[in-house]
Amino acid sequence: MATPPSALQGPPIVDRVLPGQTAERLGVRQGDRIIAAGGRPVATGEDVVAYAATLLTGDPAELQVQRAGKVLRLRGKALSRPYERFDGAEVTYGAVSFRGGLLRDVLVTLAGATRPPVVYLIQGFTCSTVESPPQGAYHRLGEALIRRGIAFYRVEKPGVGDSRGGPRCVDTGYDVELDAFRTAYRHLTGTLGFDADRVFMLGHSLGGLEAPMLAAETPPRGVAVYGTVLRNWADYHHDVDVYQNYLTAGTDPAAEAERAERNRDTIRAFYFDRLSPAEITARDPAAAQGLRDLFGWDGGENMFGRHFSFLQDLSRQKLVDAWRKTRSNVLALYGETDVVALFDSDHKMIADIADFHRPGSGRYVEIAGTDHGMSIVGNRRELREKTIAAGSPPAGEFNPKVAEALAAWVEESMKTPPVRTLPERTMPAATIAAQ
Repeated sequence: MATPPSALQGPPIVDRVLPGQTAERLGVRQGDRIIAAGGRPVATGEDVVAYAATLLTGDPAELQVQRAGKVLRLRGKALSRPYERFDGAEVTYGAVSFRGGLLRDVLVTLAGATRPPVVYLIQGFTCSTVESPPQGAYHRLGEALIRRGIAFYRVEKPGVGDSRGGPRCVDTGYDVELDAFRTAYRHLTGTLGFDADRVFMLGHSLGGLEAPMLAAETPPRGVAVYGTVLRNWADYHHDVDVYQNYLTAGTDPAAEAERAERNRDTIRAFYFDRLSPAEITARDPAAAQGLRDLFGWDGGENMFGRHFSFLQDLSRQKLVDAWRKTRSNVLALYGETDVVALFDSDHKMIADIADFHRPGSGRYVEIAGTDHGMSIVGNRRELREKTIAAGSPPAGEFNPKVAEALAAWVEESMKTPPVRTLPERTMPAATIAAQ
């Protein structure tokens, strides 16, 4: 699942082993803590995801895990992922040409449907495959949409899953990733025959930064987001540092705030001065630990399984302006217990900005007891208690209310004229006081 930088990161504990997948073949068990992947130490779950993204069918695969106080080395060969299947639906695997390579795309439509609307999912931060096992959130979301007659479209990031050639997700900056989603959007509305007035983008997590950028260029019928941010990414990252451990693990919020305050200089140097990790540590060797804690830094050029420049690019995006230019219906979905996106305020403001510029076009919906991964985990107090008891956040089941809210909004939007055809609010000229 897509996850932005998190103060909860660390060598990951396996909460579920999917049947028929490479991890099961290697002998990974629920409760194992993965400490190395491909012979390299693991600092975060994103490191494991980035390693998995490099594996092709038949490649040697190796993980080191801690289990019952022992360190085990698990070896085997990478398995191919089974093709997705949806009851009563046609699943079409295709390819999108992109910068000298091919991006794998997947379109799921209800069998026999003619000219259905389509939800184009734009996934989040990690370089993990967008394909999902039957119990996964994206698969369950797709099932619910298909039952309502709504098609479901996804594309892999460059170099991920069955994509071949061209740039690799783990090496790219934000502009390359955005261009990959842009190219797939053109493919969806061109080759695959879905005109923009039948397209609804769903930006999950980091995808909620990318969806309005694309919509500002070529407006779809609607743009929905779940678990995203509107603040500058550097400010958001500081807030994660301040609040997330408290919200999830019950640590002292005052102590967390004091600790995070000491990291401000590192955040400023990285995001606003755009210094590389090497430049930051050359200037202040003591900052190395802060980079590891804050960014999952691997000691080289990767942070949270991405090149550090990708993170820096995020802080330069003009998100408020993108939402101002998004001439589409807007749905801001927020899970009550989303401790990655942290708070509901950004989602409410996204809906408010849309509604301000195009009255009636913005909507905010909160999904009770639901986390960043669209799973049911209870309210924040219940999440905290479960996390403290288990030592890691609980894994819940997909909440169908997420899909219900999204599908109902799609159906309603299809019954009204496209927002781009409606007049926008007339803005008064700015008055600048004489100094």
